[in-house]
Amino acid sequence: MKSITVKNIYSGKPDAKDEINFDGLSDFIKTFILPQNIDFDLLLSGNHCFISGFKGTGKTALLFYLDNLIRERDESACSSFVFFKEEFAELKKEEFDKFSKRGLSSITIDKDTLLNNSEFEYIWRWLFFKRIVADNEEFNGGLFEDDEQWSSFKKIVSKIKGPINIKKSVIPNRVKLAIPFNDSTGASIAPEMEVDLNNGSPQNNYSSFVKLVDDAEVALTKVSKTDIPYHIFVDELEAYYGDAQVFKRDLYLIRDLIFTIKRFNSIFSSSNMSNIKVICSIRSEIVNAISRFIVTKELNKVTSGFEIPLIWNYNNTNSFSHPIMQILLRRIAISESEDDESLRSDKEIIAQWFPEKIHDIEPSNYVLNNSWHKPRDIVRFIISAQNSINNDSTSFSQSVFSSLHKQYSIDSLNEIREEMRALYTSEQIEDIINVLTGYKSIFSVNQLRNRVTKFFGNSIMDTNFNAVLNDLYRLGLIGNFFPASQMYRWQHKGDDRLIIADEWRIMIHQALQSALSVGKRQDYNMKRYENPQIGDVVSFEVKAITKSFVNGSIGYFGKKLPGYIHISKIADTYIHNLNDFVTEGEEMRAVIIEYDEKYSKWSLSKISES
Repeated sequence: MKSITVKNIYSGKPDAKDEINFDGLSDFIKTFILPQNIDFDLLLSGNHCFISGFKGTGKTALLFYLDNLIRERDESACSSFVFFKEEFAELKKEEFDKFSKRGLSSITIDKDTLLNNSEFEYIWRWLFFKRIVADNEEFNGGLFEDDEQWSSFKKIVSKIKGPINIKKSVIPNRVKLAIPFNDSTGASIAPEMEVDLNNGSPQNNYSSFVKLVDDAEVALTKVSKTDIPYHIFVDELEAYYGDAQVFKRDLYLIRDLIFTIKRFNSIFSSSNMSNIKVICSIRSEIVNAISRFIVTKELNKVTSGFEIPLIWNYNNTNSFSHPIMQILLRRIAISESEDDESLRSDKEIIAQWFPEKIHDIEPSNYVLNNSWHKPRDIVRFIISAQNSINNDSTSFSQSVFSSLHKQYSIDSLNEIREEMRALYTSEQIEDIINVLTGYKSIFSVNQLRNRVTKFFGNSIMDTNFNAVLNDLYRLGLIGNFFPASQMYRWQHKGDDRLIIADEWRIMIHQALQSALSVGKRQDYNMKRYENPQIGDVVSFEVKAITKSFVNGSIGYFGKKLPGYIHISKIADTYIHNLNDFVTEGEEMRAVIIEYDEKYSKWSLSKISES
């Protein structure tokens, strides 16, 4: 075992493609942890073909892991990766060249291409036909039987002339069709016919393009697959809310890409080609944007029953056995092990690397509370520690956690900003962040609404208040807190939708509070100058008891305010005499129900301590 410090731990990269490019595929595979809900057979042999999840949940990483698993099961297997970032096909490509029968390609689209189009299925089908033909050639014709049916399919596909570089395809505005015919002498002539793919272009030959794609699909159903497994892995396509026209075009592209992948897998299944499949990763927030901004064409019916969501929220444990914590332990173990040396046990690593408490919280709970239960959180955590002034430490001590906290918080907020780009413009994102910056970590809905009205009128928060809050909850920037029972609700822990009610509070995620300049100390100082809110838990001192009311005062940040509790709010049982349940001078915990303007008192309900 090697003696290492924090800066020697294998961190990886926030993006799986970058990790493989710069750190290598072997280290990536060794440190990979699989979420427990993933059933490989559903993806490799069943009908499932989509991997969905929020940013940072490990969708791309799972594609690489699946490819490696297929190769371990069958050395003859071939795979093709399709990315939408051209640079990945260039950087450190030799890492992939070490492994035979794995292809890389990229598809890009220029900003001003096909801006008026809202239908892209035929274009996608054509691109996938080209991909299949190119892969078969790259793998020496080993994927399909080289017979008359394959020749017919290949011939039809070749009639559509697109970008020459199949490794770096660019979705074009125009393509050319070579449609042969016989002249009067019987000679075959194949003039090229230009097709403008832009919607509504005059003198368009688009119908000829459509017919060729349909003919190619019919021909594909008749080809014979060899025994060599063949998988096409498609990484997620992004869309950013900036230029409205480009944004909507990109959403149409993604929507129809999903439809196309489902269509191809249906073709393979119905044609008894069981060892060929297209598997695609889908970002949840992009699907949400499709539902919000464009016609979905019932997209949910296509994905429902065919997707596997990446889920890391295991509510039954906050210990080191949580899969997110297992990622951290695995990376420490790999980093300190010598070649061919067995890894140390989790118990040994925990004993050396973690203190008993971090700010009076067990270290596993502390890390998980400052995360969204995503693998990328751990990568960000390690990198923040390695960039801190205590990176020479041989353990994650209290000082290491304190020194990494600010940078981790800033980087986490930047990650949330990236997610927001699928829903909002840069200016709108800044407005939303500014509303929360320097305010409080926990607040009521009405308090936030008043702040927005006073300082941020006509902003997106003002005009779309509830919708923005629901987006922020789904993205993990905020959660719910119920003071009376100390209950928390978070999207990443499986609690769907924000509760917007007087009794519930909104809470900024703990990991983001430093970056937003909020926290408990600031909350305390602000509350000293505020009135109580419905739902606040306070200490109530009994002053007098009548037949139906308990009168007294509440203590609220140094102030004494008059209040009362009605007999019906004392206990969940019949009360004949209040004196049997309450005594003068007694102090109890109570929750504020409302402010009674008639009597200028706060109405409360006693909190049961059972």
